[in-house]
Amino acid sequence: MLIATPETYTVKIAGEAFRLPIIQLDERRAISLLMVIDMGVRFGDMVGKAIAERFAASKPDIVVGSATLGIPIAIEVSRRLGIDRYVILQKSPKFHLADAMVEEVRSITTTVPQRLLLDRRCITLLQSKRVLIVDDVVATGSSMAAAIRLVRRAGADVMGAGVILTEGHSWRAALGRDAELIASLGHIPQFDIVDGVAAPDPSTAAGAEPASPAASAQGGRRASGRAAGQRASPRTGVSFQR
Repeated sequence: MLIATPETYTVKIAGEAFRLPIIQLDERRAISLLMVIDMGVRFGDMVGKAIAERFAASKPDIVVGSATLGIPIAIEVSRRLGIDRYVILQKSPKFHLADAMVEEVRSITTTVPQRLLLDRRCITLLQSKRVLIVDDVVATGSSMAAAIRLVRRAGADVMGAGVILTEGHSWRAALGRDAELIASLGHIPQFDIVDGVAAPDPSTAAGAEPASPAASAQGGRRASGRAAGQRASPRTGVSFQR
């Protein structure tokens, strides 16, 4: 069960500061939560413009986003790129998706495996096209990896992946060489629960050396040599409040 905490974390997204609530995942871990659908119209326009500017020179043919939080991003990025059509990868088995292409995915914010589904009627929109995949946050990398696999199975060339935030570094191991496709507007660390307080894990901060694949698979847990009662300091330029 996800539990809200009194803390917030301030991060810069496309150069502008935003305070995000910190949500406890279990007795040891917490994350700062970006709910893009609650951020307002101006926020959607801002991130759509910023992601579009990152990829405009590469001239994508179409944008793909994943339900649910990737939908407004796909719309705003498409609008800024002047592209009318976009494709949404669904997560719930709607009646028209009985014959959909499917990839399994596990998210950091869910306790059960999910699936990404591509409506086969959308395959013609993707075949032989240069595709830009967008999402809100890449954390474990599982959702993004599944989206990339689905789009490639449809015969498309994935030319890039734009996200609002990267979280920690375990996504690099999950994506492998495809990690090079990722461009983000900001970065958030993961958090340890230390003496009942959510403390940023320095190994997951921006600029930290990515952990080995084995460590990354565990979600960027703090190094074994770190004292159990030591509270990590937030990285320079990003404030952590209670």
